[in-house]
Amino acid sequence: MQAAPERIPGHGAGTPEPSLWNRQFFFLMAITFLVYSNISVFFQYYEYLKTLPIDPKGFGILIGIFSSAALALRPVISPFFHSGNARRYLYIGTVLVILALFCYSLVSGFWGMLCVRLLHGLAFVILGTALIAAMVDFIPRKRSAQFFGLMTIVTIIPNTIIPPVLPALNGLLGGFTHILLFFAVITLGVFPLIRGLGSPHSGTERPGSSERLTCREILQNLMDPSVISVLFAMLCLYSGYALVFFFLDGYGKSIGIAETGLFFTMATISEIGIRLTAGSVFDRIIKAWTAIGAMAFLALGYALMAYVTDKSFFYSIGFMLGLGWGVAMPVFNGIIFDMSEQKYRGFNTNLGFQVFQAGFFLGPIIAGPVVLHWGLGRLFYISAALSLAAALIVFINLHNLKRRTPDES
Repeated sequence: MQAAPERIPGHGAGTPEPSLWNRQFFFLMAITFLVYSNISVFFQYYEYLKTLPIDPKGFGILIGIFSSAALALRPVISPFFHSGNARRYLYIGTVLVILALFCYSLVSGFWGMLCVRLLHGLAFVILGTALIAAMVDFIPRKRSAQFFGLMTIVTIIPNTIIPPVLPALNGLLGGFTHILLFFAVITLGVFPLIRGLGSPHSGTERPGSSERLTCREILQNLMDPSVISVLFAMLCLYSGYALVFFFLDGYGKSIGIAETGLFFTMATISEIGIRLTAGSVFDRIIKAWTAIGAMAFLALGYALMAYVTDKSFFYSIGFMLGLGWGVAMPVFNGIIFDMSEQKYRGFNTNLGFQVFQAGFFLGPIIAGPVVLHWGLGRLFYISAALSLAAALIVFINLHNLKRRTPDES
């Protein structure tokens, strides 16, 4: 028997749940792909810096200042971005990204490069924050986890296809800066995509706010225990992930596995696979319970990492962790979106992405003394403990989260 169409709370009987697959969805995904392609192209940036008259001691600063700009600026500018002005800032951010990509060919010294990296970081955070503010109007009320799952797939794709073709582009175009100019031209394609977004589909239950948040509203939102608890659980998730990302290579080599990159290949395959095949299921079951289960599953995977003895086991754990990440990340983004009041959706969703950056900052800080005193193997117990902490936080707040998210069916 065919299931009855899902209904949105507050709508008349028989009103079908808005479809995820519409023109605006594909335009948003295309914009996301172009935005993250401009990050993937910097796979060769470190090698390019070696060709410049810059002291290698400054390479780390030049590489890291881009992410530092995003980490510092996103929480500052997020309250000013809303559905009423998101498209304007999408245009501004795109212009600044194109300008920054052109400027790389104009500088060769440390201070000039530092200014360009700051400009690029500023441009990216404006574009990325505006993109999230625009997205919240187009996310169907009961398709949030599926939406974020598909969106994160689109952010991963450039990392899988662009780095391998860079050597060919380098030979064809004649150098790294020419590749950046080529991508600057490609980025012009964002403009017609922004124009093509149009207005949010009428089926959206509650469109995002079209006014900036006041200081009082921001404080009120940040004092909401449920919001803070979910963000803290997400911080635990991303900090545990960062420990694997930064220290896996060293750990693999310490146990005699040289080809550590295949670990993330297996993880990416399973991560994309679970989101494609089960993405719609994330919204049909209680997200809070799904998050608890995913974090417990990740805790087991991290704990097993400490007992790896051979390659097959090592790569199998990669596949296992990919499944956990593939479920946990979009589900947590779906939770923070669903539970947020109308006027806070864009702001809180941006905070969720900000927490990702914070996890990549906090994770290595936690790892330093652990590696120094107990070695790389013990590091994954920290990831497991963080995952269990995230599961416990969600469990403690289970009643409030179920009350503040739409009924799953």
